[in-house]
Amino acid sequence: MCHITQARYARLIFRVVDNHTQSQVRSARFAWTLTEEMLMGLSVFPELQDASILVLLGLTHKRGLRFIQTLNNSIIVAVTIAYRTFCEKYKDRTMSKFMVQMAKGETPVLSAIYVTKVKEHMLRAMILAIRTACDGNSSLHAMHRKCFALMLHPTTYDIVYIPRHCVREYVLALACVTHARLGCTATGAPLAGQRLQADTLRIIVGFIEFH
Repeated sequence: MCHITQARYARLIFRVVDNHTQSQVRSARFAWTLTEEMLMGLSVFPELQDASILVLLGLTHKRGLRFIQTLNNSIIVAVTIAYRTFCEKYKDRTMSKFMVQMAKGETPVLSAIYVTKVKEHMLRAMILAIRTACDGNSSLHAMHRKCFALMLHPTTYDIVYIPRHCVREYVLALACVTHARLGCTATGAPLAGQRLQADTLRIIVGFIEFH
């Protein structure tokens, strides 16, 4: 889900950037066009504020709106800073071309390479802002810990993720097979669960991290 969300968010960023780089409409006589704002590093990308919420809600199956809004604000800040940092780095070169185009009476146009580089910087910032559930510094990590418990495989020590609501059922099932009345056959003979010692049970349960 994390990788799918990143891909959807990337497509949204690319679409917004393309709209800004191709819009030559002025909202007022002395207002900048979206393309001119992109060229000078003044864009704020208001489209991301609304459309990206729907993209991120896929991470939580459309729950936890406050968490999604907080995450989205972090992403928007990150991608905007990345975009402005790139523009600041190439500001002199870009502005000189802008002034030449304006002097000739031409409409300022951003080169394909410039637009591609802007997208790459914003994409990298978005990925770093979202990260993954396995990254301890990611906001998704805390959410993942709330939803899943960890269990180590007893022989391979591979990590197995268990939905939190299933942990109680697993432990209850283990307790049942050790119970004198629930862990017997029809003839009353004890099953394997009743032959487990207390230290063995502690080891089994110890493979599950509840916190």
